[in-house]
Amino acid sequence: MTIKNLSRKEALDLVIGAKILACGGGGSDAIAIDKINEIYDKEEFFTIADLSDFQEEGTICIIGMVGGGITKEDMQLVEGLKIVEQEPMIKAVETLENFLDSNFQGFVATELGPYNSIVPLIVASQMGKIAVDGDCCGRSKPKISISTTAVMDISISPFSIVNSFGDIQIVESAVDDIRGEVIARTAARLSGGSVSVARCPMTISQANTAVIPKTFSKAIELGRKVREATKIRINPIRVILDVIPESKVIFRGRVTKFSRKEEGGFTSGEILLESEERTTDILKIYYQNEYLLTWLNNKQHISCPDSIIVVDTQTGYGLTPWENDFTEGRMVTVLAQEATEIWKTERGLDVFGPQNFDKTWSKYEKKL
Repeated sequence: MTIKNLSRKEALDLVIGAKILACGGGGSDAIAIDKINEIYDKEEFFTIADLSDFQEEGTICIIGMVGGGITKEDMQLVEGLKIVEQEPMIKAVETLENFLDSNFQGFVATELGPYNSIVPLIVASQMGKIAVDGDCCGRSKPKISISTTAVMDISISPFSIVNSFGDIQIVESAVDDIRGEVIARTAARLSGGSVSVARCPMTISQANTAVIPKTFSKAIELGRKVREATKIRINPIRVILDVIPESKVIFRGRVTKFSRKEEGGFTSGEILLESEERTTDILKIYYQNEYLLTWLNNKQHISCPDSIIVVDTQTGYGLTPWENDFTEGRMVTVLAQEATEIWKTERGLDVFGPQNFDKTWSKYEKKL
């Protein structure tokens, strides 16, 4: 049996580790920490389990938030609306269960990120269910269509969309995951920037083909060791490399430029870094919610689906383009981690390769 109740400290370490591994996205760690403390202050807790601990005849679904940057014009669409749904994620699950006339045994995270990893834990705790120790990406990603379930042809529909203003939608059928993403992203733009989505109802046997296992356990270990290293002033970068031996430092330097724009339900821009060792070396990072592509001295370098991890050099804590983390002069370390095998298949690269975002970008090349 691998069912595990997490302590408060383990839940908080999960947030630290997931933020490092999230490649800049995955939601707010501050909101995640508040939610964790709210749960544990009530003497409740989070429970995770391997898929082998679920009943074979049971079903699970993916739950998580969809959203990103929106324009002032989009925000004006919700001005004056009252928040009437305090738990939109639970409502999304209940809506999908009612549509299917069944009850999910548990939930799996859409991605590995500081808040979206916590979402299935929160909902499982509140509904008396269990969250899977794993996720459907292995990092964070900008679109729900970028999912290991899409690689394995597990249908995104039916799925439910709920916002805090009380709008509830069931998408009985979607053409494909890309169309499902467009529908959910549009709903987020019309809902103040984010919506709760329950999607991809699947059997345990289906889940076993798609879910990347034990990513929560890895994030907890990473978060704990980085937190402890920072406290006693041990080099946190070395700790990250020890916990994730398949990762590699690709750049160390200072922030020289940061840009951000918010439109279309995404937050996107570029980060420029100058090497601390050779000032002529420049690394450019493009992000769309998450870090997706790098250029070293104007030549395409590490790209999705590989993980591009940016941390503060001194603390080892993960940085995000969603906040004011990239102040000019800040010293950062960039690591890369090769994607799991499912992403390097032909179908996986169709879903999450660099040309999924810009046809002018070169195809994915193994560089790690």
